Amino acid sequence: MESFNAAVYEKLNNVAEVVIRKQHDYGQGNILNAPIDSRLAVLVRLNDKLARAANLIEQGKEPNNESLHDTFQDIVGYGTILLMLEDDSFRLPLLEDK
Repeated sequence: MESFNAAVYEKLNNVAEVVIRKQHDYGQGNILNAPIDSRLAVLVRLNDKLARAANLIEQGKEPNNESLHDTFQDIVGYGTILLMLEDDSFRLPLLEDK
Protein backbone atom coordinates (compact mmCIF):
# COMPACT_ATOMS: atom_id res chain seq x y z
CA MET A 1 0.00 0.00 0.00
CA GLU A 2 1.43 3.34 -1.00
CA SER A 3 -0.54 5.69 1.23
CA PHE A 4 -3.09 5.99 4.01
CA ASN A 5 -5.50 7.37 1.42
CA ALA A 6 -5.16 4.30 -0.80
CA ALA A 7 -5.61 2.00 2.20
CA VAL A 8 -8.83 3.81 3.19
CA TYR A 9 -10.26 3.49 -0.31
CA GLU A 10 -9.31 -0.19 -0.46
CA LYS A 11 -11.06 -0.92 2.85
CA LEU A 12 -14.16 1.06 1.90
CA ASN A 13 -14.36 -0.63 -1.51
CA ASN A 14 -14.16 -4.03 0.19
CA VAL A 15 -16.95 -3.05 2.59
CA ALA A 16 -19.05 -1.80 -0.34
CA GLU A 17 -18.70 -5.19 -2.03
CA VAL A 18 -19.77 -6.98 1.17
CA VAL A 19 -22.79 -4.69 1.68
CA ILE A 20 -23.91 -5.17 -1.92
CA ARG A 21 -23.46 -8.98 -1.74
CA LYS A 22 -25.46 -9.12 1.48
CA GLN A 23 -28.15 -6.87 0.03
CA HIS A 24 -28.57 -9.43 -2.78
CA ASP A 25 -29.02 -12.14 -0.13
CA TYR A 26 -31.25 -10.28 2.34
CA GLY A 27 -33.03 -7.65 0.24
CA GLN A 28 -34.44 -4.40 1.57
CA GLY A 29 -37.30 -5.95 3.50
CA ASN A 30 -35.29 -7.23 6.43
CA ILE A 31 -34.57 -3.61 7.37
CA LEU A 32 -37.46 -1.65 5.87
CA ASN A 33 -40.10 -4.02 7.26
CA ALA A 34 -38.74 -4.09 10.81
CA PRO A 35 -41.39 -3.62 13.50
CA ILE A 36 -39.50 -0.51 14.69
CA ASP A 37 -37.94 2.45 12.89
CA SER A 38 -35.48 1.05 10.33
CA ARG A 39 -32.63 3.10 11.77
CA LEU A 40 -33.26 1.67 15.23
CA ALA A 41 -33.35 -1.84 13.76
CA VAL A 42 -29.91 -1.26 12.21
CA LEU A 43 -28.62 0.21 15.46
CA VAL A 44 -29.69 -2.95 17.29
CA ARG A 45 -27.74 -5.05 14.79
CA LEU A 46 -24.79 -2.69 15.06
CA ASN A 47 -24.88 -2.97 18.85
CA ASP A 48 -24.82 -6.78 18.55
CA LYS A 49 -21.71 -6.59 16.34
CA LEU A 50 -19.98 -4.17 18.71
CA ALA A 51 -20.78 -6.33 21.74
CA ARG A 52 -19.53 -9.46 19.95
CA ALA A 53 -16.27 -7.79 18.95
CA ALA A 54 -15.72 -6.36 22.44
CA ASN A 55 -16.36 -9.76 24.04
CA LEU A 56 -13.96 -11.57 21.71
CA ILE A 57 -11.24 -8.96 22.22
CA GLU A 58 -11.68 -8.84 26.03
CA GLN A 59 -11.69 -12.62 26.31
CA GLY A 60 -8.84 -13.06 23.82
CA LYS A 61 -10.97 -15.68 22.10
CA GLU A 62 -10.70 -16.92 18.55
CA PRO A 63 -14.18 -16.80 17.02
CA ASN A 64 -15.81 -20.07 16.00
CA ASN A 65 -17.52 -18.57 12.99
CA GLU A 66 -17.12 -15.07 11.59
CA SER A 67 -13.69 -13.47 12.02
CA LEU A 68 -13.11 -10.16 13.78
CA HIS A 69 -12.21 -8.74 10.37
CA ASP A 70 -15.64 -9.74 9.07
CA THR A 71 -17.29 -8.25 12.15
CA PHE A 72 -15.44 -4.96 11.66
CA GLN A 73 -16.52 -4.89 8.00
CA ASP A 74 -20.13 -5.43 9.10
CA ILE A 75 -19.83 -2.53 11.57
CA VAL A 76 -18.75 -0.20 8.76
CA GLY A 77 -21.45 -1.69 6.53
CA TYR A 78 -24.17 -0.96 9.07
CA GLY A 79 -22.87 2.61 9.34
CA THR A 80 -23.19 2.89 5.57
CA ILE A 81 -26.74 1.55 5.69
CA LEU A 82 -27.60 4.12 8.37
CA LEU A 83 -26.31 6.90 6.12
CA MET A 84 -28.36 5.50 3.24
CA LEU A 85 -31.51 5.27 5.37
CA GLU A 86 -31.00 8.86 6.45
CA ASP A 87 -30.88 10.21 2.89
CA ASP A 88 -33.37 7.62 1.53
CA SER A 89 -30.83 6.11 -0.88
CA PHE A 90 -31.32 2.68 0.75
CA ARG A 91 -34.51 2.32 -1.30
CA LEU A 92 -32.71 2.72 -4.64
CA PRO A 93 -32.85 -0.28 -6.98
CA LEU A 94 -30.16 -2.91 -6.50
CA LEU A 95 -28.43 -3.68 -9.79
CA GLU A 96 -27.52 -7.22 -10.75
CA ASP A 97 -23.88 -8.20 -10.56
CA LYS A 98 -21.97 -8.10 -13.81
